[in-house]
Amino acid sequence: MNNRKFDIVVMGATGFTGKLVVEYLLDNYGVENKQFSWAIAGRSAKKLQKLKNSLADIHTSSLAIPEIIADSLDKNSLDKMASNCGVIISTVGPYLKYGHLLLQSCAEHGTHYCDLTGEVPFIKESIDQFNQLAKKNNCRIIHSCGFDSVPSDIGVFLLQEEAKRRFGQICSKVSYYVHGMGGGFSGGTIDSGINVYQYVVDKPDLQKAISDPYSLVPDHAKTKTLNSTSLRTVKWDRNVNRWICPFVMAGINTKIVRRSNGLMDNDYGDDFQYNEVYSFQRGIIGYLKALFMTISLGLTIFFMKYKFSLNILKKYVFPFPGEGPSYDERKNGFFKIRLVGYTDKNKQLSMVINGDSDPGYSATAKMITESALSIILNEQHIPTNAGVLTPATGIGKILVERLKNYGITFNLE
Repeated sequence: MNNRKFDIVVMGATGFTGKLVVEYLLDNYGVENKQFSWAIAGRSAKKLQKLKNSLADIHTSSLAIPEIIADSLDKNSLDKMASNCGVIISTVGPYLKYGHLLLQSCAEHGTHYCDLTGEVPFIKESIDQFNQLAKKNNCRIIHSCGFDSVPSDIGVFLLQEEAKRRFGQICSKVSYYVHGMGGGFSGGTIDSGINVYQYVVDKPDLQKAISDPYSLVPDHAKTKTLNSTSLRTVKWDRNVNRWICPFVMAGINTKIVRRSNGLMDNDYGDDFQYNEVYSFQRGIIGYLKALFMTISLGLTIFFMKYKFSLNILKKYVFPFPGEGPSYDERKNGFFKIRLVGYTDKNKQLSMVINGDSDPGYSATAKMITESALSIILNEQHIPTNAGVLTPATGIGKILVERLKNYGITFNLE
């Protein structure tokens, strides 16, 4: 791809998350550097210029960022963009509305692709429609390169590698505990969640993709045992001595981890068990926090199923698309996750993943940008796979090395 004009293009740069990706690139790499070239893309030249102007007070060089006019619903413009770059970072959601044509362009032109989707039906359609074409044209389509699902997918991969080194066997069971996180939600993320419900209402196959824990696993690698019942209530976990309750991102993260296992020919085992939960400290305060989170999540999901109550939530509770957490909320955000793995011989291994900023936005901007840069700058250190992949099977542990320089660490215990 050395003959292409740009190494990286940020598609959807004027959106809330897209702007954070652009800011991250400016803060850490600048517009012109000796390592790679990059540009921003969107459908409105006026909005792209407005973005560059808004960043000029801090980064005067932002005015020199190259622009590409591309519309998610205009295949010709997407073809032109994809044929002129090495990797596209897509922050344009909801992906079910705006993502299909861009995937097709990337697969056809052999252009690598990273996104932030947590939309299971979109990933399922991506696999069914573009996996073989991406393999043929030797490109990587890597979904879920943000907080969902990099900590989960890369974390489990590293834990298993260490288990093989330390114990000579894999962990047949891994649990993911969110010990704490702070930040905020954006309207775009919530809009994507709402759109998933609306998109699958008359599509039984895609409804099954959401409910089936193995819907993203290749057919040849389907596991023998369905061991993935999701936690639906508050429970005391003796393994970590904490109260646990459902974690909102478990639905997507667990499917990505299982797809990684399948793509690696069940390297984690045929009967690999994996679950994700939110956890709170022991005592009545911890229990009440877990109970409150469980009830809040359940009520939100319930009310989103009905048009009347959904409209009330959209009008009075949820932020509008394009809105998100403030600078201070993002800067003061954090996350702490513990992964605990168990072998069949009762050996135990754990890892702590820490982030020093808001997980859904600031940290996510770091993760997706460094994912794309891993492909461009560290190709000799990443798996040689092609097709519709995962962070673990498309990028691997080099991403950990890149992220540790920017406040996101994976530490084995």
